[in-house]
Amino acid sequence: MNDCHVLIVSTIADVATDDVVRRLSARGAVYTRINTEDYPFSKTLSFAAGMPASGGRLDIDGRSIEPPTAAWYRRMRTPAKPEAMDSGVYDFCLHETRATLLGSILSFTTRWMSHPASVWTSEFKPFQLSMATQIGLPIPPTIITNDPGEIRRAFDQFGAMVAKPVRRGYITKDGSNSAIFTSQVLEEHMDQVESARYSPAIYQALIPKRFDVRVTVVGSQLFAVAIDSQSDPAASIDWRLTDNPALAHHPLKLPERLADHLLRLMKSLGLSFGAIDLVQKPDGEFVFLEVNPSGQWLWLDRILDLHISDAVADWLTKRG
Repeated sequence: MNDCHVLIVSTIADVATDDVVRRLSARGAVYTRINTEDYPFSKTLSFAAGMPASGGRLDIDGRSIEPPTAAWYRRMRTPAKPEAMDSGVYDFCLHETRATLLGSILSFTTRWMSHPASVWTSEFKPFQLSMATQIGLPIPPTIITNDPGEIRRAFDQFGAMVAKPVRRGYITKDGSNSAIFTSQVLEEHMDQVESARYSPAIYQALIPKRFDVRVTVVGSQLFAVAIDSQSDPAASIDWRLTDNPALAHHPLKLPERLADHLLRLMKSLGLSFGAIDLVQKPDGEFVFLEVNPSGQWLWLDRILDLHISDAVADWLTKRG
């Protein structure tokens, strides 16, 4: 495995990365992990452009990084602002660092899980929903808008409706972050609908559920799990809202046609990894909700021993 070099772009706080790194170490794979919050205040980076063989050379704290045989673009996190630094200078430093780091790694010709450009594009939910429908995956009736009139019309048309963010799953207020979950829109919310004009949101028909379904895709492998969200009132709209440690999870075999459609979606989006959320209706039909190109899976490995982390390590070391 000495001819294998895996480049990992992640964060100190990502335990999924920790889990895969342990497996890479057990395989004897050589890897370089870049924790993005180390830059630019804790570590240095340099890029020598125009190297004939590789397109460029990236140095981290003075150590040259070998061109990778595979690269895993997991996620990015920004460092805290130094106390004495002006906010405008801080923003400038962050943007220049991001441009340098990402511009450098994009010079590598390698296998990507997944290519950063594909990750960024796929994070736009209007785009992924459109791609899903083109492939033939059913989605809930959906309107993405900040027009109060459109929201009222959708509420009347859908019968039961939920709302969720278009992009960010949290909001910073008074210095602290609060998560934003999928929530049901009720009649009394229509009294404040004019305030919805300040930000677009995704409004969808509330789909009757038998299960929520999480499908983790690693290359061509699909790890499907049914989440019994309807057994817990706190989880019925958004299963992430429950703190019930006994919420039932079951391995699920997907219909062949559905599995094929999901792999086609991943290929269309250019993703080698993704966490796909579906709903299975009481009649057995599956409805696509979204794909997170950097989603979590460790709790599924812990509960069901699916070996998703092993699949990621295998893909990165070309064993999958």
